[in-house]
Amino acid sequence: MMDWVYMNLTLLADPTALGWLGVVVLAVWLARRRQRGPALFAATVAIVVFIGGATDFPGWLLRRMERPWAGKNIEALPACDAIVVLGGGATPSRFEAGRVRFTRSMDRIAMGIHLARSNKARVLVIGGGGGELDGVLQCEADLVMERLKFWGVTQSPPEFEIVSLGINANTHDEAVKVAALCKDRNWKRVLLVTSAFHMSRAVATFQTAGVNVEPVPCNFLTSLSVDPGRQGVFLPTGAGGEKILTVIHEKGGWWIYKRRGWIRD
Repeated sequence: MMDWVYMNLTLLADPTALGWLGVVVLAVWLARRRQRGPALFAATVAIVVFIGGATDFPGWLLRRMERPWAGKNIEALPACDAIVVLGGGATPSRFEAGRVRFTRSMDRIAMGIHLARSNKARVLVIGGGGGELDGVLQCEADLVMERLKFWGVTQSPPEFEIVSLGINANTHDEAVKVAALCKDRNWKRVLLVTSAFHMSRAVATFQTAGVNVEPVPCNFLTSLSVDPGRQGVFLPTGAGGEKILTVIHEKGGWWIYKRRGWIRD
């Protein structure tokens, strides 16, 4: 019992939990003053925040995007001409080793390395965007490539080449550049590595660009692959909001890509 109380009290440091309690108190205070309209509004806000931050509803939404890609047998994947790792796994940093900080999407990079070391392809293509640090625009893919070479990842058998896609604004940019590489190097099929929640949009974008892909999902964020870690937690936190924002970003991205002709039915 004490552990449960302590666990939830520590969550009060989360602005979402603290804000939710404030809204609950406000709803009760307004109700006691017989201000039914404002009290109902505050209670509705409290319920919405609770559902989004203290229940599995956000996880359920995100699992719907991850589920089609769950259970892939990585070791049984066919050998292809190249491994393409989409960006988002690193960002420039002032004080980290090599001036690069790896993000929660570093699973993409780790999967790409695993595939290369498993002899699935002899070329590892790194995508990503750009980040400004101290007034200088730096390339995510170049930073990752430098780190991998510094660690000697490419030198131990089996050796493989690393190719940087430079700075890209989005997945469409990465797809267009990979399509050009396929044409120049006569690649027939590539292993496409990205987060499971992003895979559907990524596959559609690359196929529209004319790239034949073998999907390799990773970076699962829900209970499909990882422990959700919320047992016994009552107060809402911002973790659920992050999942909801991820779903909105992907759904909105799909709509925008279709409007621009980057995805075709």
